[in-house]
Amino acid sequence: QGSGLTYFNPVAVANLGRRGEDFNKLENTFMLQYRVNDWITLRETVSFQYAGTKDKRYLPYNAIGADWLNYQINKAEESNNNQLGIQTETQVAFGSPFKNKKHELSGAITWSTNQQRSRWMNIQSSKIPSTNIQDPSVDAVINWIGTGSGENRLLSGTSNINYKYADKYMFQTILRADAHSSFGANHRWGMFYGISLGWRFSNESWLNSIPWLGESMFRIGYGVSGRQPGDVYARFSTYESTTTGAYILDPAIAPTRLQLNNLRWETIASWNFGGEFSLFKDRLFFEGDIYKKLTSDLLFNNYNIPLTTGYDQLRYLNGGEMTNKGWELMADLKAFRNKNWLVSFNINLSQNINTFNKLPENFNTERSTSIGNGQYPLRVVEGEPIGSFFGFRYLGVYPSDKEVVAKDADGNILYDIKGKIIPMRYMDSYVFKGGDPMYQDINYDGKIDINDVVYIGDSNPNLIGGVGSNAKFKNWDFSVSFHYRLGFDIINGIALQTQAMNSRDNQSKAVLNRWRVKGQQEKGLLPRAYMNHPANNLGSDRYVEKGNFVRLNNIKIGYMLSNEICRKLGVRKVNVALSARKLFTWTGYTGQDPEIGQDASNPFWIGVDYARTPPPKIFSFSIGIGF
Repeated sequence: QGSGLTYFNPVAVANLGRRGEDFNKLENTFMLQYRVNDWITLRETVSFQYAGTKDKRYLPYNAIGADWLNYQINKAEESNNNQLGIQTETQVAFGSPFKNKKHELSGAITWSTNQQRSRWMNIQSSKIPSTNIQDPSVDAVINWIGTGSGENRLLSGTSNINYKYADKYMFQTILRADAHSSFGANHRWGMFYGISLGWRFSNESWLNSIPWLGESMFRIGYGVSGRQPGDVYARFSTYESTTTGAYILDPAIAPTRLQLNNLRWETIASWNFGGEFSLFKDRLFFEGDIYKKLTSDLLFNNYNIPLTTGYDQLRYLNGGEMTNKGWELMADLKAFRNKNWLVSFNINLSQNINTFNKLPENFNTERSTSIGNGQYPLRVVEGEPIGSFFGFRYLGVYPSDKEVVAKDADGNILYDIKGKIIPMRYMDSYVFKGGDPMYQDINYDGKIDINDVVYIGDSNPNLIGGVGSNAKFKNWDFSVSFHYRLGFDIINGIALQTQAMNSRDNQSKAVLNRWRVKGQQEKGLLPRAYMNHPANNLGSDRYVEKGNFVRLNNIKIGYMLSNEICRKLGVRKVNVALSARKLFTWTGYTGQDPEIGQDASNPFWIGVDYARTPPPKIFSFSIGIGF
């Protein structure tokens, strides 16, 4: 197991460890509605939420293989959290005062508040003398103990107007002002708005002669919205005591984080154009949209700054612009319909491309230039999608020492000034040998270094969507749906860790197919095992795989009892259903799960699969009773 912490037995942890959670939640909502007249209504809503959680965990020594002095040995942890939320909403809504029924006007003016409070406590201890004692408050080594509280507030004022003429021409507008406690007084308020137009062309009289056209419309919209920081206290400066600069025995108090008085809302300006079409007496329905979003004043989290400022990071920084553009399409076909049967099929597909078209001033486009084992250089290129991979091109394994030679662009062997063959080197510290991995020398200088790093893949799918079907026969109903992602790459982080062969950690059975003797050159051969090899496992396209997959996402069968049986049981209706989720996945990806999360807010994000927890298969049986 190596250290016993990087690679452990998950079955042992599940069976021998313990985690218990007690969770309580209470929600109450009170609403008062007063109808002033036929077209003005006053509503007042107050909501309270309370949630409390108590979490206890214990990890015994025999669940892992760590050294007895490690802080994870016989580790006990207890935490208590509670949250309190209060929301209010005051709304004046109005309807159409027009006598002419061709005109329809509605809207509302709303004032809302949202206040959230939280408190927490956590204690962790380790090296408890017996696995029968699992309380962190016993006389054991205290790893960490702490407590804290937090609060945030949001104020919002909103006005919206909706107008429709002759059930054909539609106009909607919204204006919203938000203030959040994440910001200082300088930029606390954000102004956001939206406008949309719709044309239900199917109601035009000059289209009445088309019998197969059902209710259909075109729509276009534009709007600006905002996003606040996730950490409500990020704008405050912080200080801590330190021995650096201490006077005699008195510690010094030093600033550790800058105050962010000018932190601003991240704003997203977006437009979209789309349409809805119902055809052939509602047998075929499809909907499509194209959109573009421009995000400005991006909130960069933990933004690195020069140490000459006296700090290493800003908790947040506003800057740069990011563009998201794409399209969405959905179709639904009622393929067969009669008295007893209804069979329909549906499909949806979409594509989204996100790029940084502007970066903050003095932005370091390379977060990491490390090219050691298991490391991929992290860089941002303006105009390139977020999630692009950069690394070395892996060409296989050197069969023997005589093949380890540098060559030029034409494939000719390179010689030094003394006429000796130049061997391939990693940096200037290691000369490759037979059985070592072979990487492409991009600039033909006989050395594998940062200058040989190239684009090797993209985490963004070309297509995301789903396909499904619904069927009903008398009192039976059946549905099935599939989810897919196509045209994207994944770094197989599990293979990266378990095929390295340069430490004592457990490895996968794939390493049985490794280079062992000179001259070996089989297809798919892995490099030789070499303790602490400096370049055995560089970040390369060796671990980049196609992530295309189709997943059986949901399948359900249900039955509704007849009215006669329901009357005998004294109920209005009874529905019984059996469903299952994520039963099968079809993919060429060799890792645990190709469906990895995406993080477009991090410009240096790349799609790496470490497969800590496999996707669970979920089976559900439900009974719905109506009285």
